[in-house]
Amino acid sequence: MMTVTNLSVKTRFPIVTGFTYTFEKGTIYSIIAVNGSGKTTIFRALTGLIPISSGKVEILKQPLSKMRRSFFFYETSDWLDKHLNGLDYLRFVKTQWKSEILLTDVITKWQMSDFINLKISKYSLGMKQKLLIAMYIVSDADVLIFDEVNNGLDESSRKLLYSQLLSLKKAGKTIILSSHYLNDVKDITDHMFTLKDQKLYEE
Repeated sequence: MMTVTNLSVKTRFPIVTGFTYTFEKGTIYSIIAVNGSGKTTIFRALTGLIPISSGKVEILKQPLSKMRRSFFFYETSDWLDKHLNGLDYLRFVKTQWKSEILLTDVITKWQMSDFINLKISKYSLGMKQKLLIAMYIVSDADVLIFDEVNNGLDESSRKLLYSQLLSLKKAGKTIILSSHYLNDVKDITDHMFTLKDQKLYEE
């Protein structure tokens, strides 16, 4: 569970002002917004990557600084080091988040065996996105924040992603997604938000 109280975020211009909400466990939330509207900036603020202008963000009534292993956010595959391989990342996440998830199960489910030991420099966009999803699963964090994670996935991988998200929901995870397109996520979303005029509106 993530609780946001009177959150305001500003960079060169205000992104969101006075947002208060509780993201409950076992629930999928989606934020629909066009490119450049600031949804990624909001995710950075929710996870402590950038300072907030005012307000607070808590997980299970504790500040983010005390709950780092309770959430997982990896903004983009552009962050991946091309000199490392996928297994390096999965092992790192498993260790840092003290997870008991079996890597072999995740690798098999996401059909990554053929490339998991290759350097990231040899990955296609779809391979990188599969690795990102696998990292989220391996973290086993309580709060999972995905930013356009379905980009670069083919149709079968998207179906697997949405099935996986529903399984994570059933396991009690708090899931927050962003997307440009309502149709991509509407069938799995419990609560939908749109970002407009510095406000997050629940549909």
